[in-house]
Amino acid sequence: MLEKIGRGELSIIESDAVLPSSSATHLPKSFHSPVRAAAIPSDSQPNLRPPAIQASAMPQHIHIHTPPSVSPNLDQPIEDDDDIKFSISDISLPRLIMTAVCAAVIIGSLLYIADRIISITTGVITGQESIEDIITPITGDIVAGYTVSDEYGIRPFHPVTGEPNVPHNGVDLAAPVGTPIYAVGKAGDKTTVKCWWDEDGGGWVVNQTAESYPGYVFQSLHMSENGCKEGESAAGEVIAYSGNSGLGTGEHYDFRVKINGEYVPPATKYLESAITGQPLKE
Repeated sequence: MLEKIGRGELSIIESDAVLPSSSATHLPKSFHSPVRAAAIPSDSQPNLRPPAIQASAMPQHIHIHTPPSVSPNLDQPIEDDDDIKFSISDISLPRLIMTAVCAAVIIGSLLYIADRIISITTGVITGQESIEDIITPITGDIVAGYTVSDEYGIRPFHPVTGEPNVPHNGVDLAAPVGTPIYAVGKAGDKTTVKCWWDEDGGGWVVNQTAESYPGYVFQSLHMSENGCKEGESAAGEVIAYSGNSGLGTGEHYDFRVKINGEYVPPATKYLESAITGQPLKE
């Protein structure tokens, strides 16, 4: 074949054309693909050129599909930096105030507790108070057969009102309505009892003082309206009965202690005396 090409008997034709379908039906399958190079006799070369493709066979219109573009909403005003800063400050300001209030309450409570620890420790060292005055029950403890349902301290929120960081100035016992409450004091002490209604949610309140504890007030909240014995009583006598008055989630006994007008963590020994009637030891 190379010799024939060299003598001019064969020639090489370059073509990208595709034979029309009418002619392709009479040709072998090998002719259905584009012909890049073919060895064709020179004497028949003019007759084997593919017919010209008619212009009408070419596509008249080319459609190019493009995805729709998202155009910005020019009618919507764009906030400037001042508006953004104002909205952020407006949202965060209440949180900052709440955080500051909570921090102040926590710091105040810590300072108060530290002051009480120093005061009690000083009293223990000087012999004015005993180590038992420091011990106060916590939630889950058992005192005189009753479970402590809430301890002294700051509550995350009030169980009824939902107010956050509310101080609870007493110790709650899960005692049923009608549990007798006794006058607190040493054996032979005279106590003074006063009953009154607390409009801030404490219900019927019983205050008692004892001769051996000047400056102390032993307080009982949410008491029963009936059975409160005002006036003088001896330590160990029944002075009132627990109830479910005032603001609360259920019947319980709320015991508190004040020293010189300030609430302090109630010592377990005072709570035991109030719930059992046993006189305090010397």
